[in-house]
Amino acid sequence: MFKKNGIIVSILALILVMSVAACGKKENATNNSKEANTETTETTTNETTETTGTSSLRPEGLPEDYPNKDITYLYGFSAGSIQDAYIRILFDKIKEMEGWKHGMVVNYQEGASGRIEWNQLATAKPDGYTIGFTPSAIAIPSVSEKGKNSFDFDSFDYTFNMMSDPGAIGVAANSPYNSLKELVAAAKEKPGTISIGVTSAIGSEGLTVKQIQKLEGAKFNITAFDGGADVVANVIGGHIDAFCLNVGDTTSFLENGQIKVLATGASERSPYLPDVPTYQEEGYDVTQASMRTISFPKGVDPAIRKYIENCLMAAANDPEVKAKAEEMKIPVDSKGSEEITAEFTKQYEALLKLWESDPWQ
Repeated sequence: MFKKNGIIVSILALILVMSVAACGKKENATNNSKEANTETTETTTNETTETTGTSSLRPEGLPEDYPNKDITYLYGFSAGSIQDAYIRILFDKIKEMEGWKHGMVVNYQEGASGRIEWNQLATAKPDGYTIGFTPSAIAIPSVSEKGKNSFDFDSFDYTFNMMSDPGAIGVAANSPYNSLKELVAAAKEKPGTISIGVTSAIGSEGLTVKQIQKLEGAKFNITAFDGGADVVANVIGGHIDAFCLNVGDTTSFLENGQIKVLATGASERSPYLPDVPTYQEEGYDVTQASMRTISFPKGVDPAIRKYIENCLMAAANDPEVKAKAEEMKIPVDSKGSEEITAEFTKQYEALLKLWESDPWQ
């Protein structure tokens, strides 16, 4: 009996030893597996970092560690606009594409119709970590307020145009005028009797009308209202003859068949109104387009400017971003530095010429 019990004890001891050994092997295998997973993660991270550093979007001469901190984006208007939303979408995509550890921080500088922000951007350190919103309207105070602000037309390195809203001159659906030429001819034949509504007599709309007047020797009765909707309502109601606004101001009224747009102000026809001619096609060498551009302060490293331009262009062309923009009805108009500078220069020179002969107040 003792021998039998001794054998049983020996067998149980052997089983216990084997179980402990098996558990030890399992634990070692688990630890080895964890170590292997950790190594795989580290390898993947290293590969991602290396890929980011050699991205095809990075031009020659770009600092290897750029960006090594957040980029501050100065915006001179209130939050919630379509351009405010779009720039966030673009930079989120860039961070994802390029594997940035840092991103973009928006700094709202509201007031004085953008002048507070433009002054701050113009005087910011051109180290590549401050960019800002510089719409084409910046050309107006650059001409009429020269020397009164810290910024001028040449204070910025224009980098990327997000979107554009072309100008639009039109009339009520039942108006006798069916072309811009007919409307201008009437203002030339009966000076001061053809009224045209704008949101600002010294903004891009009013100054566009002044440029066309100057070219043709015509004279409109330029009438300013508080907003685009007020302008169109007065046109539809027969209180004024025409309007000069932007295409974006006309969409719902066009869909309802209440107005007709006679011409648009960009250098090319609007994709939303492909059958409507441009001002140039009607014979008037005038450009009116509200371009929403971002820029660096003057003097930034050209490689940094080019890199951000490349990144923004790539993000704008990303299928996911394009789908979002279409869903939000954003009038995307991606342009790079050279094209923006050429467009802005043309608008600036036209305004400068107008100011010299007919200064506005």
